[in-house]
Amino acid sequence: MKTSRIFFAVFLFVFAIVNTYGQYKKVTSNGLDIYYRIFGEGVPVLIIGGGPGDSSDRYLSLCDLLSQNFRCILVDQRGTGKSSPSVYDSTTVSVALTLSDFEAIRNQLGLRQWTVLGFSYGGFLASVYTSFYPSTVSSLILLGSMGFDLNVFSHFSDNIMSKLLPSDLQLLDYWNDSSRVKADPHHAVVESIRARMPGYFYDRKKSLIVSQTMKDSDFNFEMGDLIWNDVFEKKIDLTKVKSGFTNPVLILHGRQDPLGESVPQMLSQYYKNSRLIFIEKCGHYSWIEQPEKVKSAINEFISEK
Repeated sequence: MKTSRIFFAVFLFVFAIVNTYGQYKKVTSNGLDIYYRIFGEGVPVLIIGGGPGDSSDRYLSLCDLLSQNFRCILVDQRGTGKSSPSVYDSTTVSVALTLSDFEAIRNQLGLRQWTVLGFSYGGFLASVYTSFYPSTVSSLILLGSMGFDLNVFSHFSDNIMSKLLPSDLQLLDYWNDSSRVKADPHHAVVESIRARMPGYFYDRKKSLIVSQTMKDSDFNFEMGDLIWNDVFEKKIDLTKVKSGFTNPVLILHGRQDPLGESVPQMLSQYYKNSRLIFIEKCGHYSWIEQPEKVKSAINEFISEK
């Protein structure tokens, strides 16, 4: 009887930890509830995912990796997940509003500064945030960042396509068929992304970690279109703005990332106090292909500050 009571008490304790770990918190920003989750303890790190339009769930594995040493703050960006407005238009979804959301979270948490980590498109957004709010960023980490030149997408796509096998291309053709796109356009695009996923990786076997867990709900293309329209209409181009950010910047980039090597090199030149590390045998999703190398580089970078 005593043993069963002890077991039950331990069960309740573990359940309480699991139930509170990563629970959603919210802050109201410009009329919209913005939701975020916190994983781990230590130096606060804002995690900005890619897309635009990705569900924050796509970056839980990144938080799992880094939360062993840091306090990871993972946001459902405005227009995605639980942070979804009732109406999608330029008044509810924009880059400026998203930056304000980050500031609302930082203020709610009582943080004077935090480290900001951006992946892919999130790297671009992290740089824009740093440009507008430099005093709030203690350090910047750009993980497979797309950089500032939006023309990069032409060779990015070409490099992905060049790595696909005939079977991948057949699957891509299947989902690009006009009848399937018409029947369910959102699902067809998601399946097209799944078909191209091996091209993002150095080791195509590891691409299954992403492609086999993808869901239709992981992507909001309507939000993505609004953000890109906003970027082009507002002419958000940091290459025309001299960087005044002098705090440390870590640029982590897979050697075989389809973005190529010119993007991280340009970022390294833009940020004077930066360190560029190429991760060997690694594509775009570096924390999935080479988790220990990513964790080690980030641990060392933050501990040196």
